[in-house]
Amino acid sequence: MLPSTKTLTETADQLLYENPILIEKISNALECGADAVPSALQEVVRFLYLAGTNDSGMLTPSHRVDLAWHEFILCTKAYCAFCKAICGRYIHHQPGGSNAENRRQYKETITQYERQFGTPDPNFWPTSGMQEKCGACETI
Repeated sequence: MLPSTKTLTETADQLLYENPILIEKISNALECGADAVPSALQEVVRFLYLAGTNDSGMLTPSHRVDLAWHEFILCTKAYCAFCKAICGRYIHHQPGGSNAENRRQYKETITQYERQFGTPDPNFWPTSGMQEKCGACETI
């Protein structure tokens, strides 16, 4: 059974509760206040869920989601448990890829996001100026 959007939000909240260091780490990485961190981690959780259920190839996050993902990965025990529980497999983080490939994968990510969750938050998922806004990392 696929997790609901509510379940994914609750998962992000639980991750912050169990790993409070993520509040400081994500806040610093995104240069934002602590109040924005729950939304940032929720977007990481949604992205990773999409990556875990994606059959059409690799996905690329936005730059902001990528930065928050970097911080989550550093909590290795929590990250590994999350991947197994929610995604059914470990989601690897692969830096690199050409700009054109990252843009194509980012567009695919946005398409899948809209299909699963509706309109993405433009603070985390910009859809204009995509060439400057996607991360330089991808899932494998």
